[in-house]
Amino acid sequence: MIVGAIFSIVTIGGNFLIILAYFTNEKIRSVSNVPLLSLAFTDMFIGIIPVTMNILEMSMGYWPLGKEMCNVALMLDYVSVQSSINHIVLINFERYLAYKSPVKHQLLQKTSRVIVKLITVWFIAVIIWAPFINIYTYKVRSDNPYNNQCYNQFSNVKDYKFKRYIFVTVSVTGYFLPLGIVIVTYWKMYFIIKQQLNQASNFFNASNYSANYSNYSAAKTTKWHLLTSPSDGMQDNTTDRQKNLDSIKSLKTILKHKKALRLIVSILSAFLLTGLPLNAQWLLVGMCPTCYNKTLFDVCNFLTYPNSLVNPFLYACASRTFRKEFKKLLLCGFFLNCISVSKKLHVNYRANCNANDQEYKELSQSVSTEII
Repeated sequence: MIVGAIFSIVTIGGNFLIILAYFTNEKIRSVSNVPLLSLAFTDMFIGIIPVTMNILEMSMGYWPLGKEMCNVALMLDYVSVQSSINHIVLINFERYLAYKSPVKHQLLQKTSRVIVKLITVWFIAVIIWAPFINIYTYKVRSDNPYNNQCYNQFSNVKDYKFKRYIFVTVSVTGYFLPLGIVIVTYWKMYFIIKQQLNQASNFFNASNYSANYSNYSAAKTTKWHLLTSPSDGMQDNTTDRQKNLDSIKSLKTILKHKKALRLIVSILSAFLLTGLPLNAQWLLVGMCPTCYNKTLFDVCNFLTYPNSLVNPFLYACASRTFRKEFKKLLLCGFFLNCISVSKKLHVNYRANCNANDQEYKELSQSVSTEII
């Protein structure tokens, strides 16, 4: 329960920072970051509603809010988690298009287009889960008495063909298909970045070789250049400086692309670790209904929530602008009380100084009056 509460607070806090950064920083407040903002709202919602509902049921030992609220909670849980997955697919596909043809992608980036894509993301999530939750609720209630627990009761459906259809359809459309899209886009992005990385490395090596050769030649002929034409020596120095600048730029490009590759591996690993255990069980139970284990199923279901925790750190913190804004927001929050206290002290200090000045003036006036 304590771990769940900490997890919920960190999830809400991390995603709230993204939302705050978006609305407080003009550089971040761009059309390309709107899907990231929507993902932050979705993940924060997961930290507020589904995780809190699970903590409530675990702490009390039963579901205290009745049948209808159980259906609503399950709907919000599965639809919001599915929407988070769909957001990841959209963000990564947009990132792939930006790598492939940056100019064309920038021209097509309009607010109306992005809003339509986000509506589609939520619509797909509702289409995948809403029918199955309503259907299985009817089947479970008609086959079994309703108990005082609120959890996914697909396993209680007696019709094995119907059960197999539910499990396989939901796992394939809800996870494995998005996973395939993410892997393909990352695979293509990997080759694009790798190609750019090789080009930058070749240019960096060529620049270094040229600069070293120029330095060697300059060391041998410096005296001759100075005696014949000083302007030639100055021109060579200018050329060397330009080559060094180009070399530094290519090195920065190499580091940037290596960082992008590490980010790709991190995002894909998080997507696999948080979603694969549950969806592998969906397929397993669809093929082998007697293999269902509620405890293992609940653990794997809870593992889907950490994806909402790591998303802010993987996507937003990869941007230097986001990191700077996070630091600024956190430091402002940390030192806010100190600043307010210092202001109060300063006001009190000025008030005391003014009071002392007034006393001094009155005293000096009284003394001058007595002297006169």
